[in-house]
Amino acid sequence: MTAPSAAHGLLICVSGPSGVGKGTIIREVLRRRPGMAHSISVTTRSPRPGEQHGVDYYFSDRESFRRMLEAGEILEHDIYCDHFYGTPLKPLQQLVAAGTDVLLDITVPGSLAVMENYPDCVTLCLLPPSLTELERRLSKRGTETAEVMQKRLAKAREEVNMASCFQYVVVNDDLAETARQILAIIDAEHCRYARLAGIEETILAR
Repeated sequence: MTAPSAAHGLLICVSGPSGVGKGTIIREVLRRRPGMAHSISVTTRSPRPGEQHGVDYYFSDRESFRRMLEAGEILEHDIYCDHFYGTPLKPLQQLVAAGTDVLLDITVPGSLAVMENYPDCVTLCLLPPSLTELERRLSKRGTETAEVMQKRLAKAREEVNMASCFQYVVVNDDLAETARQILAIIDAEHCRYARLAGIEETILAR
């Protein structure tokens, strides 16, 4: 993907440990700013209770996922706790080209991969206030076995230590405040001169 001009939408990668609340935060940001979009990831894991195909994720089997990879239909992908996760490329390109800001809920390595392919993206690391709180949230979710939860917590320690790889870090301690901070980051990114290069000539010509 080429770097967008001012007419293009922003590509905003939201990453963080499992259980940090990425999905909840993204839904709140979209509620506050309906003109934005959420890039739906494809995954080979099974749906959790209440999740819908095409709304929360595109649920796929491993063979179908591999075919999408081979066809170049995935922008980035990662293996997390033995399951594949990836970002479908075509819908993303269409949204950004139309001027729509797009939020991506992706893994930490996924964000790093997007940075390589799309250096103009905005990267945001969402962190829990503490590992104790993260463990409480995972336990409350009640969708994983004790063994899977321990894997997720071990992975979370690694991901927290990768926060320095991101442009922005937000600690998700309060839903409303976290959403406000993310929207402030998006607004500030739209004001970067690099995205408005040449605006002087446009203004002086009027």
